Amino acid sequence: MNTIRTLPADEAVGHARKLWAGMLDAKTYPTDDQIITLIANFQFAGIRDQLIADIPGIKKPAHQVLFAQTHGKPQWSRVERAQQLLLHAYTRTNNQHAAPLLTALGYINWWEGRGSKAHQFLQLALEADPEYRLARLSDRMIGCGMIAGWNTDKNTAYRPGGLEGP
Repeated sequence: MNTIRTLPADEAVGHARKLWAGMLDAKTYPTDDQIITLIANFQFAGIRDQLIADIPGIKKPAHQVLFAQTHGKPQWSRVERAQQLLLHAYTRTNNQHAAPLLTALGYINWWEGRGSKAHQFLQLALEADPEYRLARLSDRMIGCGMIAGWNTDKNTAYRPGGLEGP
């Protein structure tokens, strides 16, 4: 984290995105060093938001992707891969650094139409860090019944098993 702090913001985000893209595209699990770097990157709000927005593989502004408000179809197999990687990273972290990973897992489950499971991940994030703002705000959003935009269209909605559909 100290190394990341010393970088200019754009450079830090660029390095993080390159690492994350490589992990999402790889067929094997990342090394321990890559996982440690990923966990460190998720500790910075600006990097975290961009990494979460990169998950679906849609080239739109981060805020549109985070709230599933795009016309593009998510690459659901990529989303499933991100979930595997984040769970893997979570098993390698401590409670102090877990909230960002758990919050990202909450977003993935919300995107997939699993509001209850998203709520569970966000609650775990808040147990890890009761002051974690993104988890608190996201949990309120889901609790109000907001549905991910992708799930309102059969052509973009998640299909269990990662089927990309026609």
